[in-house]
Amino acid sequence: MSDMELIRLWVNRKSPRNRRFSWQAANHFRVFVAKPLAQVTLTDVETFAAAMRARKLAPRFYKQTLLALKSLFAFGQQTKILPATLPLHRWPVLRRNRSKRLRFQLSWGFLICLCFFLGRMTPRLWGQSVSAGSSPAPKRLPEVATIDSPDKRENNIDRDRSPETPTQNSPEPRLDSRLDNISPERRVKAFLDTIAAAEGTASPDGYRTQYTGTKFVSFQDHPREMRCGRRYGKKLCSDAAGRYQFLSTTWDRFAKKFGVRDFSPENQDWMAIELIREKGALEDIEAGRLEPAVRKLAYIWPSFRRYGGSVESSMPKLEAMYLQNLGIYRQGLVVSN
Repeated sequence: MSDMELIRLWVNRKSPRNRRFSWQAANHFRVFVAKPLAQVTLTDVETFAAAMRARKLAPRFYKQTLLALKSLFAFGQQTKILPATLPLHRWPVLRRNRSKRLRFQLSWGFLICLCFFLGRMTPRLWGQSVSAGSSPAPKRLPEVATIDSPDKRENNIDRDRSPETPTQNSPEPRLDSRLDNISPERRVKAFLDTIAAAEGTASPDGYRTQYTGTKFVSFQDHPREMRCGRRYGKKLCSDAAGRYQFLSTTWDRFAKKFGVRDFSPENQDWMAIELIREKGALEDIEAGRLEPAVRKLAYIWPSFRRYGGSVESSMPKLEAMYLQNLGIYRQGLVVSN
């Protein structure tokens, strides 16, 4: 039987959709080797495979062609038309590029790690992006007294014994049993004073202070004035205002949530407490746990990191300020739970 008759008999056994491809593959191979199929060696097949790789054919076409030729020779050997001298078990196959596969796996692994990292860091980078409706609005008590910055010239203010300011020879202050007899309201009051001291708004005009230190006139609403200055060696523009340096976007969110209609000192104190509550730090402050509260709020008030560039390096200074503020007794602030 001639090679053409063998190929025709083999093609007729294929499905209609594969007959055309099988016929073309067998004829291309026959023309390439230029010898009878019975004399074809494994070297001829490997040479044909190398020629297809050199032409940079699609991997799928390359694989299907080699499989079709293997099927042809297997059929010829089973029908005894071709001798069983060609080892089919050593037939060349498409070798996967392991380096490309490894690069692909590493790329996917890096992408997954990056997505996980961004997913964990985004809530911290955007600490004020919590939805306003995520927590129920607490009830507001009828009156919330104004918190003024401590003024040492006033003589009509009752005071506790102020803790000594730490020196180089004295140990760093630590929150201990000295706070056991101090009410939660006074701890919150002292913490608000500490925020103002870190923000540079502890003066009597702190409630009127804008970013860069300028003063606004009316408490009718947040001033919403963009001010530009240099901070940490870079130009920075912000509309932060008030004793706690509220951004207009943060203020609008809380004003809408609690029905606040002006930017008065009383409302500034109240909204600062509610912002602290939203970030989960109010219970820490009421219990005298200063460092956990500072860590939770360092992304809201970056000034908590101004004394050394980090919370760890700033804690001794913040703790000393907090203890000093805690020694000043002022009645009138009520914190609703």
